[in-house]
Amino acid sequence: MIYSLHIENIAVIKCVDIDFGAGFTALTGETGAGKSILIDSINFLLGARTSKDIIRSGEDKATVSAMFGGFSKADTKALADNDVFPDEDGNLLISRIMSADGRTQSKINSKAVNTSAVRAIAPMLVNIHGQNDSLRLLEDENHIVFLDAYAENTVVYSEYLQRYEEMRKAQKTLAELRLKNDEKSKKEAELKSIVKLLESAKIKIGEEDALIAEKKIVANAEKISKQTSFVYRALKGSEKANASYILDRCASALLQIADSVPSAATLVAKLNDMKYEVEDIADTVYDFAAEIGDDPTAKLDKIESRLNTIAKLKKHFLADEAGLVELLAKTKKELSELLDMDSVLERAMGECAGAEDNARDAAARLTESRVVAAKKLIPLVSAELEFLDMEKVVFDISVTESGTLSPSGADKVVFLISANRGEEPRPISKIASGGELARIMLAVKTVFADAFGVHTVIYDEVDTGVSGKTARKIGIKLKESAKATQTICVTHSAQIASLANAHMLIKKNAVGERTETTVTEIDGNDRVYEIARILGGVTVSENMLVSAKELIDEGKNI
Repeated sequence: MIYSLHIENIAVIKCVDIDFGAGFTALTGETGAGKSILIDSINFLLGARTSKDIIRSGEDKATVSAMFGGFSKADTKALADNDVFPDEDGNLLISRIMSADGRTQSKINSKAVNTSAVRAIAPMLVNIHGQNDSLRLLEDENHIVFLDAYAENTVVYSEYLQRYEEMRKAQKTLAELRLKNDEKSKKEAELKSIVKLLESAKIKIGEEDALIAEKKIVANAEKISKQTSFVYRALKGSEKANASYILDRCASALLQIADSVPSAATLVAKLNDMKYEVEDIADTVYDFAAEIGDDPTAKLDKIESRLNTIAKLKKHFLADEAGLVELLAKTKKELSELLDMDSVLERAMGECAGAEDNARDAAARLTESRVVAAKKLIPLVSAELEFLDMEKVVFDISVTESGTLSPSGADKVVFLISANRGEEPRPISKIASGGELARIMLAVKTVFADAFGVHTVIYDEVDTGVSGKTARKIGIKLKESAKATQTICVTHSAQIASLANAHMLIKKNAVGERTETTVTEIDGNDRVYEIARILGGVTVSENMLVSAKELIDEGKNI
């Protein structure tokens, strides 16, 4: 339930603090006093998109905050599922600020959160019933939403949605395969062309870098040949005047004195090692020139041609070497599937049919949950309508097959009423008046509150189009509901307001050069006067005061 509400710099409200208790609270005041601003402020607090025009003229920001509490274990778990946790006292302090540039900031227990986080938990905190809710009854597509809410078929509905998505995915795959099959010849030729082009190119990962390195060598063939030839001759190639020959002769000379000078043998070994290393270097250098070949110009042309081929393929397919190799494998696989299209198409058709069967089975279970809920809901709503002076109205719910599967199932749900017994029930959108809509919505909300244990319900002018005895019965229904559900009602009806456990007066006052709205809890003579004012309008007579007191006293015994 909502314990307190703080509103600052919203429209004509400078600063208002309201404490709410359990039971039934009525909010009254003259037209234009600011009653709707309270509802707008709560909607803003709970994440509704709002224009920066709500900020009081001359102020740089607007603030709304409220304390909520009284959560059950189930509520606490549901909040935790949304990463929201009450404080040590079990309460939630939610606030939202709008700055002059239109930006907003929301907090839960002083911790900044996204507005979407507040929107996610809003249905667990407050159920606001306004004139727009009644108008939703005029839209047939909303009726299935109302029925599902009562049916508590979330698990069944989730299972259906999963099967439905699987069916849609299978249908999409089948459609794509059929399209491919229709364009099989053209696609086959296209794929074969790609495979032929890439296979003939024989692309290897890293080949381009290797060719660039080789190109650099071949481009400097003359210089490499000249220098390597010199190095080879100097180290090994000349008959006598080469490093290898000299090292060998030195080793032989030292060997002659090894008997006399023992350390000479060590030097002989070192000279032999040097000879072998020099010869190895000479052979390696010789290979530099050998790799270039006899015709470096022809080899350079061949390298350039290969690099050009790779560059063209990379540009054509917008891929590097690895991407080209991957593309070849992917294209060959796609071509294989295309050549085997008949069997692939047959399998896809089977999978699609199976997925549709599964979706229809899940839809049937969803339909069953709605039919069962409708049978329970009809007499409950009918009983509420009868109490609200609509005893001649027949309420019914039509659940019929739509013929196709959609995200909401295979059903078309329409709320029907007959204004007079004996007449065929017709869609609410066709025959319900404003007053009837308000009472039907109240009846539905009452049943829903009993079913789900909604903690706080706020009604905005639920008395639209009704007066007298009917308004009194609406008030009685609100007071009865308030025994289990905190009920707050903005009303113009004395018959309803006089039944409240607490009465808040919303009043517009001149403060200096500005107008400010105040909210004050009234009782005793002040409350009697306010009820009399609602009864009489401009002039409050003694008889109206007596009638107002009688209404209040009678309400205390209900």
